[in-house]
Amino acid sequence: MIQFSAGHGPDSQAVGIALEEMMLAYTIPPGRAPVPVTVVGQARLPGMNNILMALARKTGGFLPDAEAAAPWLSKTPPGLAELEARLAGQDFILGAYTVVDMAMYPLVMRQADELFAYPGITAWVERMRIRPGVGRGMMAVAG
Repeated sequence: MIQFSAGHGPDSQAVGIALEEMMLAYTIPPGRAPVPVTVVGQARLPGMNNILMALARKTGGFLPDAEAAAPWLSKTPPGLAELEARLAGQDFILGAYTVVDMAMYPLVMRQADELFAYPGITAWVERMRIRPGVGRGMMAVAG
């Protein structure tokens, strides 16, 4: 069982999405952490980027090429024009659905009032929104 110490922001929401999409058993202890932290056994792993990549490696799913993922996982918030260009002709940021999409979704949703000008992002948001794991992950750390 993974212990997930969550905060209140998009980084924690991204980890919540990953845990749900990967169907991993986890608990969220009371209180909030300044950054997301997971504990598996005696191993403590802080920070969204570290957690997302470790979970993807652990499950063998949603794992992007680390070099291709690095620029996207470091963006806060993503540039909408750059994201729109990246999504041209593909369903997800790196082509296949990966932890990069999980990381970007909560950040993009914070800019929801600007998305009307970006049809590619709007379509991506809809693809993300209908995924049950995305909804559960966003709600797991809400409040």
